Amino acid sequence: MKVLVLGATGLLGTEIMQVLQERGIRALGAARSGADLTVNIADPLALFRLLVRVDADTVINCAANVNLAQCEDDPEMAYRVNGAPAGVLSAWSQQTDGRFLQVSTDNYFTGTEKTKHDEQAIIGLANAYAASKFSGETMAREAPNSLVVRTNICGARKGFGRWVLDSLTDRAPIGVFTDYYTSTMHVRACAEALADLLVTKHTGLVHLGSSEVSSKAEFVRAVADELQIDPDWIEDRSARGMSPARALSCGMDVSKAESWLGRKLPGLSETVRSLVSEDERCVTHMTSNLAAAG
Repeated sequence: MKVLVLGATGLLGTEIMQVLQERGIRALGAARSGADLTVNIADPLALFRLLVRVDADTVINCAANVNLAQCEDDPEMAYRVNGAPAGVLSAWSQQTDGRFLQVSTDNYFTGTEKTKHDEQAIIGLANAYAASKFSGETMAREAPNSLVVRTNICGARKGFGRWVLDSLTDRAPIGVFTDYYTSTMHVRACAEALADLLVTKHTGLVHLGSSEVSSKAEFVRAVADELQIDPDWIEDRSARGMSPARALSCGMDVSKAESWLGRKLPGLSETVRSLVSEDERCVTHMTSNLAAAG
């Protein structure tokens, strides 16, 4: 099997490349820079030429612009990056019967409840980012051999996970949302699950995330507890009225993915432990604390 990973230098793409290589699966990574292959996925002709040149059995599309403000300022750019490439990949899949995994988002579910949404739940497009990702989903699902995976990830290298770790270990000013709910999972667990789904015949749409729904505030405080830090300076805030607007009730029902995988997906505690143990700075911090306590 030969797998082409688009967005191979991103948080998820990097982890998927590592997991595939550990499993002995031939994987080629493509990105704007720093990968095996260079491509601008916003250029449909360049993407098509890459697909022809690589001649992979499977494509995993992790590439995206996840910056909500940038997408809101330039919806056309958001569509070119987050939506249109799935059309090219869908056509490739239909012509070659190649396996196509489109990584999507959980940023669809409006409301204020801490609830789990399954794959049939009604969605709302609260911003240009969500609209661009949904257009990608729609085009991807035109291919019979495609699987759209909605997820929410964290990791110590960058993004939300990095911000949480730095803010807590540096005791930086930090406000946490009590009314913004997600099913965030660690990037390694997500990559392993994607690699497992890769070799199945499952198609359509699936939610992949933590088995538990938590608010951003609950997540941050769970990380603080794992780090043995008293987060007494943290301020609770509301995410309502944020700009750009966003879906806030983004918890996912992952029972379908668990059924396909034949195992339970990690909950909040396991996700937090994975995030903390991934980061050497945090491990050193915890060791120092334990030494001082002893």
